[in-house]
Formats: sequence, C-alpha cells, structure tokens
Amino acid sequence: MSENLGRYRLLKLLATGGMGEVFLARQEGPAGFTKTVVIKRILRHLASDQGFIDLFLNEARLAAQLQHPNIAQVFGLETEANTWFISMEYVHGRSLRAVISEAKARGLKVPPRIAARLASLALQGLHYAHELTDERGRVLGILHRDVSPENLLCAFSGTVKVVDFGIAKAMSNAVTRVGTPKGKVVYMAPELVVPGATVDRRAD
Repeated sequence: MSENLGRYRLLKLLATGGMGEVFLARQEGPAGFTKTVVIKRILRHLASDQGFIDLFLNEARLAAQLQHPNIAQVFGLETEANTWFISMEYVHGRSLRAVISEAKARGLKVPPRIAARLASLALQGLHYAHELTDERGRVLGILHRDVSPENLLCAFSGTVKVVDFGIAKAMSNAVTRVGTPKGKVVYMAPELVVPGATVDRRAD
C-alpha cells in the first residue's frame, strides 16, 4: 500500500484495534530527510463519533506526557481531511506475543531469567507512568489498563517498550464510556470488571 497522510507516507497496515488502525509510515522532508514512524489513525467509521474522538484525543494527551526509555514515545497529534491521527516512535522488534508464539512453534520456553528481565523493563515504564505528576507536582494517577503481550514490544536492541495507552486513564481527569469493558478480559484484574470497585496501579 502507499497512501499519503499529511506529511507522512503510509507504508503498511500493522494492526487494527477497537479505536484505530496502526501503520508503518515514513516522514519525508527536504534534502532527503526521512524518518520511520508509526501512525495511529482513528477508524474511518468512528471519525465522526465525538465520543470516540474524545477517547482518541485523551490517549494522545496522556501519552504525549510520557517520556521514558521503556515507553514508546508519542511525537504529535495531527488532523488531516477530518481524520485525527497520532505519530509515534517506531520500535524495531517484535511484540512479546510474537516472541512467545515463535518460542512455542520451535518447542522452546522463554528462560525464567529472560522473562524476569522483560517484565522488569516493562514495569519500569509502568512505574514511571504511575508516578507521573503535573506541573504542580500532583500525581496524575495514570493507569494503562491494557497491559498484555501485544502491548509490550521487545526491541532488537534489547529493551522493552510499553505501547498503546489507548484506554489509559488519568484518575484525575478521565474520558470514558460508562459500562464499556476496557482491555483484554484474559489479562484484566478483577477490579477492572467489577462495577464500583476501587482501581489503582496494582491493576496494571
């Protein structure tokens, strides 16, 4: 595929989720400048749904504040032809889901020390998000709420990046839809599905 979106050229569809579709893309500029990025665009049939637009914009606002080596960086929020999209860091690697699947296909198990290292790196990113404060020093209380193998990227450089804060919630200022399940049920803490339950960082 080859499609232009603003200053980006969309190269390949990587994934489609509940709110958006994710593309491998290239930013092109003067004097031969290029940069490989990931573009997350709100789904076309949701582009006029203000509720989903608010969720998408909330993701962008939250994720843009997260600057940590173990969280994929968000570069910017843009709009083109009445469509909102986010430009993000491209992580050269594989998702933890793909790593696990490949190991199973080869009849292997991920060694405990490697699994512990991957978990440790992911937890460093999550801890940073949990501890993030605003300009007045108040903890924002950001929760990811969808920590799963699909959202942990294992870079070939050896690090781990947490991605997709699409349903993240800043407890002090959240945009959500009442009664709508958040995250993947198989990985969700019980309190995330129990009405009225107290939810804190331990859910991640």
